[in-house]
Amino acid sequence: MSEALLFREHEVEELDDWAGRLDRLGASTLLWIDLERPSDDVVERLARELELDPASVERLQGSERTPGLSDFGSYLHVTGTAPRGDRHELEDLECLVSATWVVTVRDGPVEVVDELRERAEGAGDVGQLNGLEFLADLLTWVLEGYLRAFEAIDVALEDLDGDAMQGNASHEHSLARLVGIRGEIGHLRRTLVAHRGVLLALTRPELGGISTAESAERFQALLDRLAEVAAAAQHSRESVVGSFDVLMTQVAQRTNEIMKTLTIVSLLLLPGTLLAGVLGMNFKVGIFQHPDLFWVALGVMGAIALATLAVVRSRHWI
Repeated sequence: MSEALLFREHEVEELDDWAGRLDRLGASTLLWIDLERPSDDVVERLARELELDPASVERLQGSERTPGLSDFGSYLHVTGTAPRGDRHELEDLECLVSATWVVTVRDGPVEVVDELRERAEGAGDVGQLNGLEFLADLLTWVLEGYLRAFEAIDVALEDLDGDAMQGNASHEHSLARLVGIRGEIGHLRRTLVAHRGVLLALTRPELGGISTAESAERFQALLDRLAEVAAAAQHSRESVVGSFDVLMTQVAQRTNEIMKTLTIVSLLLLPGTLLAGVLGMNFKVGIFQHPDLFWVALGVMGAIALATLAVVRSRHWI
């Protein structure tokens, strides 16, 4: 896969050597350089060809990143974070944006970026976009990635609820899973909300000298979209509480079943225990002179237990 894509009005060209095209970018062209785990040499070449600020280079080569935006006049440096994989691990995404070129740098594969690239390769009108409009498309896909993550979590919670209701899940395992999901939602939501400052800054029409009133409106719409995704995160958090209630209800029901069984067993044994206790009192009574009465006592105990069991079954207690 090529490192760069050059978009013209109605065509897309893959580039292996993007440096030679920088001086030929026009109003109807857009160059997208997409780098995954670039080496220091590649970053230095990028800084040299695009005349990047040293602060941008430092951020590209750093390991600790948080969502943020820096305005370097001729371009913007936007740091975002997108979820990836089934476990929704967060991957940092560095975006350098000017009017005619966009650079994305990531440490690993990010599904939303790959999907955007697949769609962009088949879209002949991307060249009509400027850098900020392309960034808006990219951030739209990032927000979509968070929404997908919360939807996947909701599906996992529904499966957990189904297993709990059917009694097919270990309560200890289910509780540990709920705690893990709760932490996952919180981590995703905190990172998502951290993008609010970035989008809010991008709504300024005068930003970077490349922003317009139209692009500001686009990012305002993205800010509203972020609020909708944050609401989905809140819904997922509430779903965790609901799943916990379902699990606790199932645990209580199982406990009730156990207690009911123990109660019935105690009820069956209590008359025999009482009779055995009376007959075991240390008094000289004539009936103890007849050994056959031992079997009679056992028969009476069994008869009482069977009668008690019959009454319990007739009342549908078991």
